[in-house]
This record gives sequence, C-alpha cells and structure tokens, in this order.
Amino acid sequence: MTKAGFIFLNILLCLANRMAAQDSATMHPVIKVPRIAVFAPLYLDSAFNAAGNYRLGKTIPRYMSTGLDFYQGTAFALDSLDKEGLQLQVQVYDTKSKTSVYKLADSGVLDSVDLLIGAVSGSEYLDLATVAKEKQIPFVSATYPNDGGISGNPYVIIVNSRLNTHLQALYNYVLRNHGTNNIIMFRRKNAADDRVTGVFKSLNASSSGPVLNIREVTLNTGVTTENIAAALDKERENVIICGSLDESFSKMLISSVSPLSATYKITLVGMPTWEGFRELGVPELKTVSVIYSSAFFDPGQTDAWVAHFSQQYAQATYTYPSEMAFRGYEVMYLFAHLLDQYQDSRLQDNLSDTNYRVLTGFDFKPIHLGRNSTTPDYYENKRIYILMRLNGTVSKVN
Repeated sequence: MTKAGFIFLNILLCLANRMAAQDSATMHPVIKVPRIAVFAPLYLDSAFNAAGNYRLGKTIPRYMSTGLDFYQGTAFALDSLDKEGLQLQVQVYDTKSKTSVYKLADSGVLDSVDLLIGAVSGSEYLDLATVAKEKQIPFVSATYPNDGGISGNPYVIIVNSRLNTHLQALYNYVLRNHGTNNIIMFRRKNAADDRVTGVFKSLNASSSGPVLNIREVTLNTGVTTENIAAALDKERENVIICGSLDESFSKMLISSVSPLSATYKITLVGMPTWEGFRELGVPELKTVSVIYSSAFFDPGQTDAWVAHFSQQYAQATYTYPSEMAFRGYEVMYLFAHLLDQYQDSRLQDNLSDTNYRVLTGFDFKPIHLGRNSTTPDYYENKRIYILMRLNGTVSKVN
C-alpha cells in the first residue's frame, strides 16, 4: 500500500470508530451549543467486516472517495472553527449504512439537531428534505444540483445550483459577449438534450422572435471533426455550445473541436459538468476560450488560502484536496458560523451574510414556484461563476 493509501485507511478506521459518538474535539456538554448532523456516502459497512477489519485489500475504491473527501473537508473546517473558539456538537452519519435516514429520524437522535448538512443525491436527498420539513430543521444540500421535485419546503437550502440556473448564466454570457457571432449548438436527439436546448430556447424567446441566432445541429451518427467544421464560418468567430450534459458526447465534442482551432476562431461553451475534464488541457485548445459554469470557485494555487489549505491537507493525507474537500470545508465553515451567529433567529433569514465567505460568494434566494406563493418552496444559491480556460489558466469572467 502506498503512503497515501495508508493515511486514508487510517482516516477510514478513525471515522468508523467515531460514527457512534459525537466529535470529541468539538463537544462541550456543559454549554448549550449548536448541533450539526453531517450526512455523506462513506460505505463503512462494506469497507469493514463485523470484527472491524478493513476488507478491501490495499486500496481505497474510487466510489468511496467522494464522501470521504467531503468528510475530510468538513473535518478541516471543524479544526479551524475550534481554533476560532466556536463551540459545536457534530455527528457524522454514513448514508450507505444499514440505518436509513428515516430510522435515524424515528429513533429521535435528530430531534435535538439544529442543522443538517448532506453531500447526498437522489432518494437520500429526498429523505433528508422530508425529515427537515417534518422536524423543521434547516437542511443544507451541499452537492446535489437539483431540487428533486420538492415544493413547499422552506427548510431546504440548495448550495450547488440547479441546471436551469447554470444554463441561464451561460446564456447571459453568450448574449453579452457573442451576440453577433456564428453561434451553433451541438446536441444529440434525445429527451435529455431536449431539456438543455429547451431552456436555451425559452431564454432566447421574445415577442419579436429569437434574441440570438442560435443554430441547432443534431448529431445522430457520432461527433467528428468534419461534421463540426461543416457548421463553422472561417470569416467570423464561431461560438460552439455543447447542448448536452452527457459526458461521452461532451468529450467527443471537445476532441473534435481541438484540430479546428488552427483554422477557425472558436469559443467553446460547455456545461457545468466540464470542470475537471482532462480533455480541455490538450495543446490544441490552449488558445481557445473554453467557457463553463460552476457554483463554486477555486482560484488555484496562486491564492494564499488555497495554497495553505492544500499544504495542510497534503501533510495529513498525502494527496491534493479534491473539489469535494474544498466544498466540505466551505459549506461547514459558512453554515456553522451562521448557525452560531443567528441562534435566536431563523437561519434561512440570514443567508445573505457574507462575513464568513472562504472562496465562493453564494447568493441564496427564496424560490417560489407558484405566482401567488408566500412561503418559499426552497432556497437556492443563484451565484453562478462563469469560468474561462485560456492559455492554461482558469479565470472567472463575471
């Protein structure tokens, strides 16, 4: 096993031993302090046998890394908060354990909790949203970019903005910066891509017709350099929009566009799922402006805080902190402070406080799905960063 693997295995062992108890570093039994329950997919039941022995050999499976990284980020944040003198009681729950969210709720262990934080999706997100509403506990959905179809639930706070919010920000960027260019949206023929293109069409509609001339090209037989080039104009700047969230299609589009950068002037507009795509680092795309969106912002190692955090994280884990580790830190640090600061008022009424920002500037808004609704259906972060990758660096352009 590598040194990094050994470190992470020890983290898992320590975490497994702490699942049934409160975080001793942040527990203050005498003083009434804010109580937080953190939910993440850790897969501890499958990683350890009944005797407590790790049973997955000498490696940490990739499927465990998302939840583990998020947990590590929250743990670093708790260390920072403890140094600041903030008193908290924190309990971590493994959403992949045999004990469901509903069983936990029925047992009463969540009755005294002041805040739920979840790096969850799908049914686990819906379960926590239901429990939050029933017990009137704010639930911070840290990573799921979806509302899950919920309504009438003002206890849900969505940090990772919904797809429609991202698409609106991307459309606004194209409108402001490329209104007179040759704009082409490439997509597949299926219902999933209909959703993406449908949002753009809705945003682009006006009483006098489409605001932008966006030509839609459906590629049914694969993505090639030739069928991309057929839609481009050598005399104008070409704005290529990926009209699909599908990872395989996106990567094929990127690979097909790369050889054209020497012949055509191109701006490539991707989806929020593009962050971290290795395909964007090929030399042919170095001088191509690649645009995509994100609800979080990592300024890179040139930022003093990022560099310091990365160094401390590497010393503890022998790995560079992933995006999920940064998210875990930011979400825990922000909402723990808000919970502590506004104990005598509703957390949801004070989401605009910017005093505890780390890297990302969030902008939480109440969402009303009905025109005459007076109670928010949920709260959503509306701050979307438009990021540009150019000449090997990533910068924000809004």
